Amino acid sequence: MGAGALLAGSATGAVAMAFAGEVPVTVRAARVSASGVSASPAAAGRGGLLPALATRAEQATVEDACVTSTARLPVVGAVTAVVRIERASATGLTVEAGKATARSVKLSAAKFTTPRVSLQEPTGLFTVGAQQVSGSTVVTQPHAFTAGTITSQGVTIDLRRGAGGCERKAAR
Repeated sequence: MGAGALLAGSATGAVAMAFAGEVPVTVRAARVSASGVSASPAAAGRGGLLPALATRAEQATVEDACVTSTARLPVVGAVTAVVRIERASATGLTVEAGKATARSVKLSAAKFTTPRVSLQEPTGLFTVGAQQVSGSTVVTQPHAFTAGTITSQGVTIDLRRGAGGCERKAAR
């Protein structure tokens, strides 16, 4: 009933990665940029129960990111994992998220399409795409993601008792 991750990679810091799970995850990033982006409605989770926007990027970069997830464990109670990342880049990234916000977003060479069964009957689904996308103060709650390769710099992992977020704890 927890989150699952599959990691395989090399000692250079590049890994192929997939994640899907039921433990809520929140990702906050000061800056996000991507190229070769497309997004369309999807369903994520067990049995496709959660509505999501599936976003695919050929190349993506995040700066000053913080990932948090709190799990409720038997006997121990709430445990929060906080992962801070100075900079990460990914190839072949697909994120399925039910919610995302940004302070600002810039799209270059944007397009919107609605596939049709016939000329008179649209499918009801859509795809939004752009050659380049950038955003600031981005917050998302992914249900799942996959990536061909993720390379990261300045990674810190902190496990804490109790619930919490990305706020920095006072030195002990």
